[in-house]
Amino acid sequence: MIKSHYTETIEWAMQVLEQTEIKTEVVVQTHWSTVLKMSARQGTIYLKQTPPDLFVEVEVINKCRALCGITDIPEVIAVNKNLHCFLMKECGDASLRTVFNGVLNIDLLIQGIEIYTKMQKATAPHVDAFLQAGVPDWRLENFSKLYQERISNKNFLKAYGLESNQITLLQDAVGKVEALCQELSNYGIPECLNHSDFHENNMLFCNATQKVSIIDLGETAINHPLFSLAAFLHIPCSRYNIALGSTDYQKLHEACFKGWRLSDENLQAALRVTEKLLPIYLLFAQKRFLEAIHLPYNADNSMSVKQHDKINQFLVWFVDNIRADKL
Repeated sequence: MIKSHYTETIEWAMQVLEQTEIKTEVVVQTHWSTVLKMSARQGTIYLKQTPPDLFVEVEVINKCRALCGITDIPEVIAVNKNLHCFLMKECGDASLRTVFNGVLNIDLLIQGIEIYTKMQKATAPHVDAFLQAGVPDWRLENFSKLYQERISNKNFLKAYGLESNQITLLQDAVGKVEALCQELSNYGIPECLNHSDFHENNMLFCNATQKVSIIDLGETAINHPLFSLAAFLHIPCSRYNIALGSTDYQKLHEACFKGWRLSDENLQAALRVTEKLLPIYLLFAQKRFLEAIHLPYNADNSMSVKQHDKINQFLVWFVDNIRADKL
């Protein structure tokens, strides 16, 4: 919670909930959000405050529910635009990462994936409504232009440790990025709302219903659905040591990529293109995140270093893709 607004925010919540006193517990306290758990007469309520640039989460949640019929997400019950906060009903007891406690439950994670892909498909017909609400537009038709904007600034690239030959490779790849976007578009998979930070820590498990919900929808964008799914698949491999080609990996892969109405040959071809462009998608997501939370680079702040280092990692990853594929 922004400290200067803490009292004001709590007072607003108590007014909405019609209580003169309320017990609160800090659930999340980061640069990008604060979440308080509140024991109200109505039951357990959560108060969330975000930076202004991530407050689009409220619009995303409401449109997902009203336009797309999506219910496996939080339910907003009150909004304060001036304080960039909102109240929502409880939709789970713990994140899947907490539930797993280092040991992957493949069935629960697949349930989360299936809920997410269902959400992707449900939002595809309503892309314009999300764009009008302020959700970023990273569709394939804009992708190469956005890429060019990011890599045209040599000072930006140098600040993130890129060498002159790497910068040249990145800047010369604009035309190939455009061609890859066109190739991916040709497979006809509809673009939709995507979670730019989709992983098991943004899935909640409810003990009572035994169901999974998707949370933290401020970091969303309109783009190709395979990007967030391909990015997600890298996480269980590293965090839970799921080996490529293992039975568990195949189950996760199938859960992510079934139902897109492509032949197996075309799906594999689309995924090859997706992997080539994936670091650019991740670059967009990380740059937006850093700009939203106004976190400058600070060598003495480990969290700042970690978040900014991701920019370098994604740029170098794409340089490696260029070299490997001779783009």
